[in-house]
Amino acid sequence: MSTPPHRLSACLEMKVDELFLRFMSEESNIEKLQESLAAIKSEQPLPKLSTTTGTGTAGEASTGRDAMGASRKSSPPPRAPSPSSPAASPKSSPRVRRAARLATAVTAPSIEITAESDDASGTRSKSADTSISTAHAPHLQNKVGLPSILASTPAESTSTTHRMLSTPSSSSSSSASSSSPSSSSSIPRFYFPYGRPTDNDTCTSASLSEIRAVFELSDDGSGMGLAKHEFDRVCSVCNLPVYWKGILFRAAGGTSKTRVKFSGFSQIWKRLIKQYHDPASRFVRLSSRLQSDSLVFQDLLPLIQCVVDDHPGLFFLRDCKEFINSYISTVATRIFYTVNRSWSGRISIPELRRSTLLSVIEKLETINSINDELEFFSYEHFYVMYCKFSEMNNHRRILDIHDLSEYDEYGLTRAILKRVLSKAVLRYSKEGLMEYPDFVCFMLAEEDKTTSTSIEYWFRCLDLDGDGVISMYEIEHFYNEQLDHMQREGMEPFGFNDCLCQLLDMMRPQKPGYITLRDLKACSIHAKIFFNTLFNYTKFVAHEHRDPFTKDIGSNQEQPSDWVKFASVEYLAMVTGEDDVPKEDEEFDNDTEDPVLMALAQSEES
Repeated sequence: MSTPPHRLSACLEMKVDELFLRFMSEESNIEKLQESLAAIKSEQPLPKLSTTTGTGTAGEASTGRDAMGASRKSSPPPRAPSPSSPAASPKSSPRVRRAARLATAVTAPSIEITAESDDASGTRSKSADTSISTAHAPHLQNKVGLPSILASTPAESTSTTHRMLSTPSSSSSSSASSSSPSSSSSIPRFYFPYGRPTDNDTCTSASLSEIRAVFELSDDGSGMGLAKHEFDRVCSVCNLPVYWKGILFRAAGGTSKTRVKFSGFSQIWKRLIKQYHDPASRFVRLSSRLQSDSLVFQDLLPLIQCVVDDHPGLFFLRDCKEFINSYISTVATRIFYTVNRSWSGRISIPELRRSTLLSVIEKLETINSINDELEFFSYEHFYVMYCKFSEMNNHRRILDIHDLSEYDEYGLTRAILKRVLSKAVLRYSKEGLMEYPDFVCFMLAEEDKTTSTSIEYWFRCLDLDGDGVISMYEIEHFYNEQLDHMQREGMEPFGFNDCLCQLLDMMRPQKPGYITLRDLKACSIHAKIFFNTLFNYTKFVAHEHRDPFTKDIGSNQEQPSDWVKFASVEYLAMVTGEDDVPKEDEEFDNDTEDPVLMALAQSEES
């Protein structure tokens, strides 16, 4: 069975057609074709043409190139088989035979061509009135006007072919060159790293006159500029949240001993509104004093200090600097824990846009109780963290593995504590030790294992070799100590094989034998059970002894997070000094007297 002929692609076929037409437009080639046709009719052997077959000597090739002249060398004509074509001489090459078959038909409009051929004696002969047809080359029909070319005289055919072949090429190249800039200019800009500029932006240079009026009406009337506490009016004119006044004052060059004049402020303000068009980019640039496109830990401190100084729910902290510094550190750590999703130690503008930090800062202006804000600024949450840390470190301000093992009634395994104190998750402490900011991250991750950050936190701890997956070996490594803990407590041991089967059935990993970060994030509730099973004995036992028929009360309503539930219960236990506290789903009074407030009141009385 014969193999079907290979067909060229559309692009290559078009190029072959163009080269064939160029070949046919040369007078010397037409004469050679006519001479070859006469030789075929007279049943004489065809000459070996070096210009077409490429089998001649170097001299013949040179003669062929001279005959071609200065025009472009052409490719051999494409295949156009015809059963009616006369048989060519066995000595002729396949390309010549194909050209001969193409030139035998007489049904199409004919043209007079003259071609030279060498007979056996070496003399040259010419034949005239020979017809060539396109009937046997259907793929050349309707392409760049071939029938009209063949109907012309040789001279007309040459000029017409060159004109038709060169004109589209030049026009296409010119159109491509002309359309390239227009097409690129017609594509709208789609990337705005500093926000999309808008014509309706209220923070424009037109507001400088109002800002100037604010500076002229300073409190002392001296015209020496504004102090930090006076920048709330500047924020109001610039349509910025009032708690931005600290970073705005600092970016304008203000310090605790100096004021900011209008001339200095107007320069940074014009520069800011010209290059940065959304709140996220402006906040980052102001917080970094116009020096960076990302935030480090220290850049957040002036903002939080303004909240401490001006929010009515934190007035009681003004006279206790130790608690102020700890509160500011706690809030800054919580912001980095939640917002810095890349774990780089620098909050970028895109990360800030995707977070709720700016909306929370703006929301602080409308709430009177700081405890109503549960994401970053809650004083109750700070109090729980600070007291837990103080109880465990014996006022040494640093924790080691022995101190940390006391957490959650010695519920955490030593294997996981070693990983917690490693550089896998530590951000602010030396390896093997834990300072207060890292303890804040540890508590947030331990008490709420359903958030994306906490899942990443514990995944980093469980991934011993850092290959991006949790293997069965790593699961066994952490569960073995958990199994020993069960035996010490007199609990019926739950074998590793049975535990592994349950974990894999629960997680349903995409890759058999490995659990990835994506698998854990696919279901945060299952991720919490997975982590507690491997390294937290207390929470694992609580989950095993839960009532499986208990349903959440008000499941249709939005439920508080695990961290909010934990902090509420712990805060109530700390301020009341009682161990028997309501459960997480029970109501309780948040207005219980705070030990810090009691200490401050006693100091005032004395």
